[in-house]
Amino acid sequence: MLSILYEDDALLFINKPPGVAVQRPLQPEPCLLDDVLQHAPGAFLMQRLDRGTSGVMFFSKLSSINARLTRAFETKDIRKRYLALCSGELAERQTIDAPIARIGAIKFAVRDDGRRAVTAVAPLRATPRGSLVRVELRTGRTHQIRVHLAAIGHPLLGDWLYGTRDAARPMLHAAELVMTHPLTRQRLRVAAAPPEDFVACAEERGIVSRDEDESSIFECS
Repeated sequence: MLSILYEDDALLFINKPPGVAVQRPLQPEPCLLDDVLQHAPGAFLMQRLDRGTSGVMFFSKLSSINARLTRAFETKDIRKRYLALCSGELAERQTIDAPIARIGAIKFAVRDDGRRAVTAVAPLRATPRGSLVRVELRTGRTHQIRVHLAAIGHPLLGDWLYGTRDAARPMLHAAELVMTHPLTRQRLRVAAAPPEDFVACAEERGIVSRDEDESSIFECS
């Protein structure tokens, strides 16, 4: 069943659970897009998240606005913010400006011959056992957050491809998307709280305490 965050005649926002493929892979198994199309036939996927990533995704329900939404991504009018749990003590705000290139069938790396990639990282909690950071994409390369955090020595917890298997999945959550509505021109903000496994991982690492107010700790804005 879809977890719908916001819906109108033009747009559909959902909260993607971790561990679910967005589109059907080669092997037969359920995928998120199947459920979306059952709910809103003809809906067009405007962004993708890795199987292990949770959080806000959105779809266009009108083909007439697809080009406008694509331009909004290109002009940075659509802003995506993530929450990430990464290894080590990442205590300094920084902007990572490092090109990314494909180095294998499914893997990418920072390389001089890659495409420009820019990621802004702001620490929310930093401890020797792991850190909670807010991440904002300034470009949209495949695996960008995962590659950039690994490149600075702080890979995502659970990121088997770029770090280690120290959690059940890469601990990345698409927490917030802010955009101008293509029809009403009103500013729209859609947010999703991190799932239970993300919160539990932060607690196990001592990044947050069970006694704290989670709504304020995981606030992304």
